[in-house]
Amino acid sequence: MGKQGAGKGRPDDAHARRQAIIDGLLADALRPAFTYRLPSHDALPPDIRRAIDRLLAKAEAKRSRCLTYDDLEEALPPRDVSAEDLEAIFWILAEHGIEVEDGEN
Repeated sequence: MGKQGAGKGRPDDAHARRQAIIDGLLADALRPAFTYRLPSHDALPPDIRRAIDRLLAKAEAKRSRCLTYDDLEEALPPRDVSAEDLEAIFWILAEHGIEVEDGEN
């Protein structure tokens, strides 16, 4: 038989402390997923906004929800584009239901 009265009816302080630590670690691990936001279209550099506008117009003109990487290359500014700029482009396109894929459309 087990210990009688152990843990019955009263909180186990060590367990509560461990649970609080685990809860804190989980909250910290999940926090970036909820607090990180890509910049809005208006907060992007002007040349990246123009690239997005060109891509959206091209998708609308083609009446397609898919663009090619060639379409993307044509729309990008001549400067080196950062990973953050590309991520913002893909994010905004995805918000409009547009994908960029290999191949011709």
